[in-house]
Amino acid sequence: MKKILFAVLASVSWLCAAEERDSLNVLMIGNSFSVSLVRQMPQVAKSMGLKLDLASLYIGGCSLERHFANCEKGMADRGFKPYAMKRFVDGVKVDERKVNIPEMLSAVKWDIVTIQQASHLSWDIKTFRPFADDLIKNYIRRLAPQAEVVVQETWSYTPWDARLAKWGFDQNEMYARLHRAYGEYARSQGLRVIPMGAAVQLWRARLPVVYTGNSFGGDVCGSAKFEKGADGKWTPKGDVFHLNKSGEYLQALVWTAKLFDADVTNCPYAPAWMEASAATKMKQVAMAAVREER
Repeated sequence: MKKILFAVLASVSWLCAAEERDSLNVLMIGNSFSVSLVRQMPQVAKSMGLKLDLASLYIGGCSLERHFANCEKGMADRGFKPYAMKRFVDGVKVDERKVNIPEMLSAVKWDIVTIQQASHLSWDIKTFRPFADDLIKNYIRRLAPQAEVVVQETWSYTPWDARLAKWGFDQNEMYARLHRAYGEYARSQGLRVIPMGAAVQLWRARLPVVYTGNSFGGDVCGSAKFEKGADGKWTPKGDVFHLNKSGEYLQALVWTAKLFDADVTNCPYAPAWMEASAATKMKQVAMAAVREER
């Protein structure tokens, strides 16, 4: 009976949350896979006439376990401020300083608080608990009871990331595992998922992305420069797993479509450097990911 009641309440909560909105206050508890959003989403939302108050709490590579530990320490020591915070209101940066999670949860009446696992742990569901549960129950629900908790699904790395070989699987298997982990966790808590990992994977399939020895083949991840060694082999020097500039635009579209329940195919904004055809395709991919199309 309790399980049935939970499922009904979760469904009602999801339906209410999914109603179209034109104004949102969003707090992200994340890392480099969420801070990238602030580079494009404020412009996307503003161009569509949507009011967005967006704040990012950032520590590079921060896991759910570390977020929870930081909450515990932040409650005991208000001077403990490990997060770099950036806040944008209606497309304009209004604040940038060091903060902790408890103070930010209480600072604004947030409509949505997002969480995510560190990308290098995202494929392993065992790393989500008990830390995500405790973060939600002990802090988000208590300090921001009005907020909907939403999970961002992170994405799989490009083939050049050495951690794939270390883990013993490829890019596609990483995606399959993290997609399963995020989905399983979100369903267990009745939470919505921002399908950014699915959007990246869909972009790779639809473009299609074809990796070569010295390029990312149009992927939305990876911004490294390739250097040719004395042996004639190319090696990337730089980032091979974060979103590049194109990926940041895709991320902004996916978040806007999901959180505002908006059709971003009508978004009038695209970066000045992006070709119109690429922007159109990204809008289509974002909507397909949010609608769970393949």
